[in-house]
Amino acid sequence: MPTLKSSEIWQATLTVLRPQFWSLFAIAAPFTLLVDMVVSLFGPEPPKTVAEFTPKAALLLIALPGVIGAIAQLAVAHMIACPDEAPRRALAAGLAVLPAYLGAVALSAIPTGLAFLLLIIPGLYITARLFLIVPAAVLERGNSVAIIKRSWEMTKPVGWTILLFLVLAILFLLGISVLASGVGAALASVLTLMGLKSVGAFVAALVTAVVTTVFSIASAAASTVIYLKLR
Repeated sequence: MPTLKSSEIWQATLTVLRPQFWSLFAIAAPFTLLVDMVVSLFGPEPPKTVAEFTPKAALLLIALPGVIGAIAQLAVAHMIACPDEAPRRALAAGLAVLPAYLGAVALSAIPTGLAFLLLIIPGLYITARLFLIVPAAVLERGNSVAIIKRSWEMTKPVGWTILLFLVLAILFLLGISVLASGVGAALASVLTLMGLKSVGAFVAALVTAVVTTVFSIASAAASTVIYLKLR
C-alpha cells in the first residue's frame, strides 16, 4: 500500500516547478492570465448580492474562465509528467481530453457540493479523493466516469493526507491572495491619484491574474506529483 506525507507533496511539487516554472507559466498564461484580465477589465461587475448573481454573470465570471483555464491545467499536468515533449504536444493532449475532463468535473460537482452543504470536512475529503482527475484525464484518456473512478481508487490509502495538504495549501493561498489584492489595490490607488485611473485598473487586474495563474499551475503540479507517486 503506497504511503505519502503532506510534506513530501510540498517538496515534490516545488522540485518539479523550479526548473520549468516559466515554461509552464508561458503555456498557462494565455488560458488563465489573459482570460482573467479580459474578464476583469471588460466583463460584468462581480455580483455583490445573491440577486445580482444571474446566469449571465455566472457564465462570464465563473463557467467560461473555468472551461478555458482547464486547458491550462491539463497542459501543465502533461508537461510535468512528460517533460521531454514539446509544449504544443501538451496543449494538444489537453484539448483532446477536455470534454471528458469537463464531464468528470460536472459529475463530481454534485456529491462534492452536497458534502460541503452538510459539513466542511466531508466536502474537503471528497475533494481530496477527486484531486487527481486532472492528471488522470490527460495521462490515461478515459471517459468521464473512468477518470473519477481512477482518482477515487488511487487516493484511497492517502485521502486524509491529501486533505491535510489541501487545508494547508488553502490557508497559504488565502494569505497570498489577501497580500496580492492589497498590493494591487494600493498600486491602483497611487496611479489613480496620479491621474492614471485606467492604468491603475490594469495593474490591479494584472496582479490578480498573475496570482490566479500561479495557483492554477501549482494545483495541476501538485495533483500530477501525487498521481505519479501513487502510480
